[in-house]
Amino acid sequence: MPNASVKPYCIWYPDVASEETYRELARRYPDMRYQIGRACAVAGYATLHKELRLLPDISIAEEARDNGHTAIYEAIVSQDTRYAVMNDYTRTVNLESPRPGFLNGDTAVRSTLSGTRPAHELSPESQKISQRPFFYEGISLQSYEEHYFDIQEDAHINYFESDPQRTRLEDEFVDLLWNLLPRDLPTINKDALIVAAAWDGNADRYQRLRRPKTVPNELSAVIRGAHHHTPFARWLDACLDDTFDKDEALYVRQAVHARFIMNNDLSRINTETDGDELPAIFWWPHIPHENTLREFAWRRPDFKHQVTLACIVGHYQELFDELQSEVKPSQWQWEVACQSTNPHYCETVERRAAEEKVRLFHGPKSFNRPGAEGCWSRSYLRPNKEPSYSERAVMPKGIYNEPDEPHWELWDIPPGDLLNNGMQWHLAKWATHISATDDTRRQSGLLYSSDDDFERRKTPAPEPKLRKDFSSLDDLDYQYNDRP
Repeated sequence: MPNASVKPYCIWYPDVASEETYRELARRYPDMRYQIGRACAVAGYATLHKELRLLPDISIAEEARDNGHTAIYEAIVSQDTRYAVMNDYTRTVNLESPRPGFLNGDTAVRSTLSGTRPAHELSPESQKISQRPFFYEGISLQSYEEHYFDIQEDAHINYFESDPQRTRLEDEFVDLLWNLLPRDLPTINKDALIVAAAWDGNADRYQRLRRPKTVPNELSAVIRGAHHHTPFARWLDACLDDTFDKDEALYVRQAVHARFIMNNDLSRINTETDGDELPAIFWWPHIPHENTLREFAWRRPDFKHQVTLACIVGHYQELFDELQSEVKPSQWQWEVACQSTNPHYCETVERRAAEEKVRLFHGPKSFNRPGAEGCWSRSYLRPNKEPSYSERAVMPKGIYNEPDEPHWELWDIPPGDLLNNGMQWHLAKWATHISATDDTRRQSGLLYSSDDDFERRKTPAPEPKLRKDFSSLDDLDYQYNDRP
């Protein structure tokens, strides 16, 4: 091998060489001794691993554990300090200044590597790698050049049904979603843990677990976490430019601004603030004070229309009326106004739309029918911001993290969408799975919806042994109803 550019990173898959071959390789190329140590962890060459005199590397430890070679694994984890010498994300080996670390699920262990197709089986027009499936002589292949791991350096070209982005958290490790994380993570794919940490706005867990590249559903989960959790938004505010790529950082910045506006904090917003960094929705899950919105509309006249939407949701009729002469009536205003219990908003928008000849589409009745989420011109205008993933309660078969299907128009949602249906459905299923007892979790399928369930509920209900006493609430109702 004449230079570093032709030296492979992975020399242990799909097959391992003999121990003597690796020993000779170490003699010729001492700079590859950590890759050789990794191969020893796969093959169980404990003697050679000891001869290499390596720092206790966490990726070698994870590989040894995954392949059942406890001697190598114990030799590493028994050390007080372990190091991240190998980096499977960048396919590099840091021999100069490796950082200390723990087993954190950042290794593409051998059991996770999928079978590939030889390059000569790809059609000429498909030589440019893409994330779309392509076909050759009836074989459906797909590549994933954007996957966070590519230690085989082949962009995951594989059979179409084998998607490295579709990951599962094994049943025996589901409790990691709610229990404290151990110092060393077990052998798992942690993508679901990353998404859940972001969704919950847990900065400690998210910072520890996240990968250099975002995983499916992660960006929308981060945005949702920022909208709901001020400490998470505050943490993101300081590090998002270093944590996400440029396009992703823009969406996260919008979410951070939204959370701060909801907190009645406009300290970062002035005439110099890039409008693309400001959010379209800043009234969910909390509504800012009316004077906060009044100040925001004054500081940023380009957001007056969005402020009118927030006024309708927040029942701020005075400010809504103040802004009418400065904004045009719109479909968005009308859709939000149709949901308000105050008829003033709907009447005002309809009257002004007629005056200015603005056409309004659909009727309020169509918005209220089952499955009407798709009727709204913007997802953030719909009344149910986080709908259930199914019309019936379901116990999922497990915790899966899956990318949106790009060929489904319903799921063709732009990245960074706060209300991404795919992400919401995932987390709703996960929540059911997390909440359930171990026995209930084993029985996947519809909950409380079988024919037997309906027949059972026709029989007399059981009598609770310890009834809930609601008399104090009755007294409260009496007090309020008795007022003059």
